[in-house]
Amino acid sequence: MNSNYYISKVEPVRNGDGTNVYFTFSYPDSGSQLNGNVKLTNKEYIDALVNGTADDMYSGLYKAIKAKIIEINTDATTTTANTTTTANTTTTTTQGA
Repeated sequence: MNSNYYISKVEPVRNGDGTNVYFTFSYPDSGSQLNGNVKLTNKEYIDALVNGTADDMYSGLYKAIKAKIIEINTDATTTTANTTTTANTTTTTTQGA
């Protein structure tokens, strides 16, 4: 499955809190492609690079991309809405003469 990924660009996030990894995923059966990017924290990015191999230096990065995509999609589907009800109170002040 890693052979279906291509890392097209890696750049630091402007505010310095992570790294944007741009990728292309090719679907094996249809040949269609998905282009996208994920933001990895600096630690996630360094850990992913360390997990690469001599044969494929990006193998750890591919796994980090897949994990981040799953995390993003899981968070989006399990978020619940919170409802807050606020009571409106009217205060009337009467001044004496």
